[in-house]
Amino acid sequence: MTRAGRGFGIWLAGLALWLASALALAADPVVRVDVAAQQPVLPGQQIRIDVTVLAPNFFLSAPVFPTLQVPGAIVTMPDDRGQNTVETIDGVSYAGIRKTYLFAAEQGGDFQLPQVSIVFTYSGDDGKPRQGSVTLPATTIRAAGAAGAPAVATLPVARLNVTQRFDRPVSGPQAQIHAGDALVRTITTFAPQTQAMMIRPPKVEAPAGVRVFAGDPQLSDAAHDSAGNTGGSRTDRITYVFEHAGTYTLPAIKVEWFDPVTRKPGESEAPEVKVDVAAAPHLAGLSPTGPHAAPLPGEGGTVWRLWLWAAGGALVLLLAWLLLHWVRPRVARLRRALAARRSARAAGSEARLAALLQACRANDAPAAYRALGVWSRTAWGKAPSEWAAGTGDAALVSAVDELERRLFGAGTGTGQWSGSELAGLLPKYGPPHRPVRAHRATPAALPPLNP
Repeated sequence: MTRAGRGFGIWLAGLALWLASALALAADPVVRVDVAAQQPVLPGQQIRIDVTVLAPNFFLSAPVFPTLQVPGAIVTMPDDRGQNTVETIDGVSYAGIRKTYLFAAEQGGDFQLPQVSIVFTYSGDDGKPRQGSVTLPATTIRAAGAAGAPAVATLPVARLNVTQRFDRPVSGPQAQIHAGDALVRTITTFAPQTQAMMIRPPKVEAPAGVRVFAGDPQLSDAAHDSAGNTGGSRTDRITYVFEHAGTYTLPAIKVEWFDPVTRKPGESEAPEVKVDVAAAPHLAGLSPTGPHAAPLPGEGGTVWRLWLWAAGGALVLLLAWLLLHWVRPRVARLRRALAARRSARAAGSEARLAALLQACRANDAPAAYRALGVWSRTAWGKAPSEWAAGTGDAALVSAVDELERRLFGAGTGTGQWSGSELAGLLPKYGPPHRPVRAHRATPAALPPLNP
């Protein structure tokens, strides 16, 4: 073989080795992060972050997508199952699984997604299982506004839709509302592509002469509107009790939002309603008519009348005694049911407050801040800093500021954060507790003196 032939053979062998190594590199698992929004985003605007994991051939175990913790932002992962995909890259077939995260900045600035690892098992070219691991690439999300500015009350960045309905007719011939009656007004607020916790509670007012009661809201992150759009919904039940007859105007229920397209605030409302309330019906008794009662048989009828009155009184006492024994256990059951209902109403807020106190006592600053954010928005509809400032409690404001400085400040501080101060201030802002009256036990009969 000539020298030129040997050189050409060496070149072909090197080319084959290079192609083999290139194919081997191309066959490694890859990960892709796509931010489905134009930046900068607005504080409070919810955007989608799609994370796609690709592996050669097919998966033998599903990737474990971790939760993402980003200071100054809320990142959640809906319960929807991952979406399966198939792609071809450089002639190699890849199986993919895509998972969607929801991101909402609470303040302006740049936010870095944590570069966490995702592990899984996939099939190699030889059919044997292989352990795969990918790391999320560096991804920055920019939110409009000054970086590190304190969190303020933000409007939902979505066009809200507000509807209302009543539990009975309020106009027309079928409307029959009297003084003392209660009218239930149900307000449903829908926010497309937004979590329900971002919807602010409506402001409830009532005219003079009408008492108003607001029930606990119902939140859902898997709601749909009439057009089939998905998003979050908040349902509020408002009860009006009319004390007197007359014509009343129930004020409109207004909710504010921010348009991400025009970058201007907007407002949606459930219109005001006029209600005509009639006077309470009077049940007039029938006047006794007919001749006067004649004397009963006997000497003047006096003795018979006395016996008749005595028998009637005894019968009334007997009926009262029977009624008391019949009503007492039912009243006790009713009281227990009302107490259970009050406990159920406060269960959601109490559970979140309990989780917050547990994180504070454990001196876990990140967990405490997450729990504080969830509790303050659910119970008060405000971010932690805004809620603390609204209480006027200087000690509480200082404790919340210290927690945020420890997590998001330029310097993280020295030593471990102590949550004892915050834990000691929070209980007085929780739901009121009503003591449950203990039932008085029936005393047992005394034993005989001489058994």
